[in-house]
Amino acid sequence: MSSDRNTALKSYLFYIFLLILFAGGLWATLHFGADYIPHSETVLGSGRFLNESFNQFMDGVSHHMSSTIGLLLLQILVILAVARLMGWLFTKMRQPSVIGEIVAGILLGPTLLGTLWPEGFNFLFPAQSLASIELLSQFGLILFMFAVGMELSLNDIKTQFTDSLVLSHAGIFIPFLLSLPLSYFIYPHVNMEGTLPFIPFTLFVGIAMSITAFPVLARIISEQGLSGKPLGKLALSTAAMGDISAWLFLAAIMAITQNGNILSSVYNLIFLLAYLGVMFGLIRPLFKIMGKIYDNTEVVNRTMVGFIFILLIISSYATELLSMHALFGAFIMGLVMPEDDKFRHIITQKVEDVSLMLFLPLFFVSSGLHTHLGLIDSAWMWALLALFVFVAVSGKVGGTYIAGLATGHGSRQSLYLGAFMNTRGLMELVVLSIGLQLGVLPAPIYAVLVLMTIITTVMTQPLVSLINSLYKRREKKYRDPKARKGIYENGRVLLSFGRPESGAMLLQLVDRLLRRGERVPDVTALHITPDVDINPHHAETISNQSFQPVRRESKRLNIPLTTQYEISTQIERLVVENLEKGYDMLVVGGGIKLSARSSDLAATSYRRTMRRRLGNLPVATGEALFAMSNMLRDKMDFFVKNSPCSVAVFVDRDFGQPQNVLMLVSARADMNILPYARTMAQNCNASLSLLPTNDDMVITPDKLRAGEMQLSPERLPKPETLASYDFMLVSYDHWKRLMHECPDLLMAIPSTVILNIRNYKNDL
Repeated sequence: MSSDRNTALKSYLFYIFLLILFAGGLWATLHFGADYIPHSETVLGSGRFLNESFNQFMDGVSHHMSSTIGLLLLQILVILAVARLMGWLFTKMRQPSVIGEIVAGILLGPTLLGTLWPEGFNFLFPAQSLASIELLSQFGLILFMFAVGMELSLNDIKTQFTDSLVLSHAGIFIPFLLSLPLSYFIYPHVNMEGTLPFIPFTLFVGIAMSITAFPVLARIISEQGLSGKPLGKLALSTAAMGDISAWLFLAAIMAITQNGNILSSVYNLIFLLAYLGVMFGLIRPLFKIMGKIYDNTEVVNRTMVGFIFILLIISSYATELLSMHALFGAFIMGLVMPEDDKFRHIITQKVEDVSLMLFLPLFFVSSGLHTHLGLIDSAWMWALLALFVFVAVSGKVGGTYIAGLATGHGSRQSLYLGAFMNTRGLMELVVLSIGLQLGVLPAPIYAVLVLMTIITTVMTQPLVSLINSLYKRREKKYRDPKARKGIYENGRVLLSFGRPESGAMLLQLVDRLLRRGERVPDVTALHITPDVDINPHHAETISNQSFQPVRRESKRLNIPLTTQYEISTQIERLVVENLEKGYDMLVVGGGIKLSARSSDLAATSYRRTMRRRLGNLPVATGEALFAMSNMLRDKMDFFVKNSPCSVAVFVDRDFGQPQNVLMLVSARADMNILPYARTMAQNCNASLSLLPTNDDMVITPDKLRAGEMQLSPERLPKPETLASYDFMLVSYDHWKRLMHECPDLLMAIPSTVILNIRNYKNDL
């Protein structure tokens, strides 16, 4: 110890010596160089000098604000803030956040900002600065299309190849064909200057009617809870096949557009086939080997990541040279990546977040700056918008519906597929921006098609809800309480958990709380990921990882277990919806507020301190902005009030094999939890003590069983009393009263289960 003090003292003395040396050197330089310092800079006390200095400071701020990098950073700041705000608003309306970000781009463009505040618009987006935004957005799109390619699994498509091929191509060919007479009809009205090429214009309108946005659809499928179900898998594989086909068509269309006619683009198409041969015949097999090698590692080293990015740039550059846009090369590069989920998960993590959160909002604003909805300024233009929407929806929904019936999927499933395929979103915007860059989509038609994109994507959720209501897809399956089996007669338990290790611990609790000899409950383990923007490959990986501990524990305990994985931001609502399918008990953890983990305790402590210093409003606002409210919210009250069955909330305090079990008794209704306390004690071979917190609840000795004892009444349990037990059971109403009257008891309790028992016939 003395050695450590001596070392610390030497460090402090050395640091003081350095400070003295630095100050001495600075003073000597200023003293001997006084003749070189202008007199005006030495008059530190004069008001004129302070005034001039402040003006110089403000001039410097103004100069750097209008500099290239300064203005770009300000633009990015505004764009990200508005994009996140609009994305949040649209998620609250149960719409994909990407639609909110597209709308944000339009609002920051000439449509709203340029109309309401032209001075601010010209200051924030001067013409000479737009090239920087467009360059960054194009690079971001390359990364995004690479990530989109990685989201598509060719192996998944192979398993449903025939159905996916027919459904996706029907959803492309039929709207494309319907768009041809529409293009022919409007062409004379948009080709006023006689410079618009007919064939490229017609082809781009056709592909705009035909595209499906796989990334947005994947999020909608996840939100609907269909990711692992046959309908969801078929929809995703159909959209994936459609995306691949549409981008191949788009590559051919771009080659034709930039070469003037079909014959002159033959060479481009020949080299395109050679390029695809290299990517799928050489690069993809090579990556398959790499994926198997890296399957057993936790990280992908920087050399491999660097190699992948070099290939990405080469692939994008090759397709750009072939007049097929760099985005096509990025998309193909993503497709040939190893199918191994772990490998893709690691690479996507390095690419997706920065491309989605930083670069894509720049693309939306770049597109928004070219979108002026004020150009839709006549009855004819609004009628044209309605016509485009009608053709797009009827072609996609109708085409997919007909193909679904032809492939034997039934009316209901075919309607769902049609509604899902009608999602256009971001992919449509990418296609439209390419058409605008190539000069084949006039500004008014571009604005109409952007608005059509937003309308058709926003329609997806209402369409699905309408189909749900028409076919009563989500009929509530309430069971008559009298018909319930009861917890102790192989009843059904829903175990909802967040952290993987919590699932195994809650299953241990269920086993000790509800097992009666050979009779064990039928348990469903539910894990919900609260991020609807999750990549489908990530979702599968997260699902497997989340259920590993609870599956191992179910085998060890010999408890029947069903696993259910969902993706939703409405966690509590989704849990209650599942309970309505006929469960007898919900078992959940106490959450961060009741956790004893050091990180959770620290978070709770910091939160209390901040609320004390800043007040509740700023802290709550900050938590909402950083998406922490859902994790910090107390869900116990919601579950107790809305669940149609019993609820058990578990507070972990180093849960193990209890030897001394305590049950708190405050009112006659608390006796409903006595059977659970006795079961816990019996299964753990533990002693059971009852602590009345009301003199009226003293139990006569004849009501106690062997090995049970009653403690002297304590209105508020003493911390030292609780400390002598390693497990406690308490009713929900009793718990609420205790925490209201003495919140400090929370730190003294042992592992505790808070029970709210519905008085079903066989529960007691």
